[in-house]
Amino acid sequence: MKRLALAGLTAAALLTSATAAHGITWGEPDGEDHPHVVTLLFVQEGVGYYSCSGTLLDPDTVLTAGHCTEGGGEPNDETWVSNDPDPLSDYDSEEWESAAEYLESSDHWVEGEAIPHPDYDDFSGFPDTYDVGVVQLDGPIDTPGGIYGTLPEEGFLDALKTAKGRPSHRQVTVVGYGAQGTIPAFEQNDYIRYQGTSTITGVGRSAYQDEQNVQLTNSPGKGNGSGGTCFGDSGGPAFWIDPATGEETTMVVAVTSFGITGQCAGTDFSFRTDIDATLDFVNPYLEE
Repeated sequence: MKRLALAGLTAAALLTSATAAHGITWGEPDGEDHPHVVTLLFVQEGVGYYSCSGTLLDPDTVLTAGHCTEGGGEPNDETWVSNDPDPLSDYDSEEWESAAEYLESSDHWVEGEAIPHPDYDDFSGFPDTYDVGVVQLDGPIDTPGGIYGTLPEEGFLDALKTAKGRPSHRQVTVVGYGAQGTIPAFEQNDYIRYQGTSTITGVGRSAYQDEQNVQLTNSPGKGNGSGGTCFGDSGGPAFWIDPATGEETTMVVAVTSFGITGQCAGTDFSFRTDIDATLDFVNPYLEE
């Protein structure tokens, strides 16, 4: 998660250790590849705007992280969502007197209600964080071809607890709008949608994971599509790559949750979507 000062279009990353995670570090620009992946701008405890990423599961339901929907024990004061690949390209600080005026006048930002998982409590039960939330939009966001994210069956990732197959059999596409990295220093194209490829390296194998989190590689890559996650990617999807075909699917097997370094390098963890905590919480919103 990161905070955006809209007046100057600058980002102040919230550098923390083993807390809310975090753009895709050294991935590649996404363009129109994932119109079902969105960015969030929101206010928590009267402070904004923070940003996260998320996935449209249908035209008016966004899957994201719990910490992107609640702060200080209360749901977001306000939450805005856009699936534009470059959502702030139309923002001009000289044209709009306030960020609120810009968002309310926009033709691609849609307001919604942020709903955290009822057991989310600011990581107090770590590693059982219940770090998942949804945003119910006030109006629909339609995607080309009607493409939306899907949820896996319960226990989908359990087979990876013992599987010793090739890394290519455990890969996901991570997508988000966050910072591209902090080390080494370089120009950051913040708030542009990026994608990268990560490998699931652990399921239930460490004290950081328990039964709710998966461990992902977070290689800085070389700008060739591989990469990891960083500040602002929180809540973004890990799309399963079918090992039989090598093709990415629409199935979101996890959402970006937290990292254990403050520099967008090293190990990252995502919250599983194939567990009861996620499925029992999210599915009712898709049935409305």
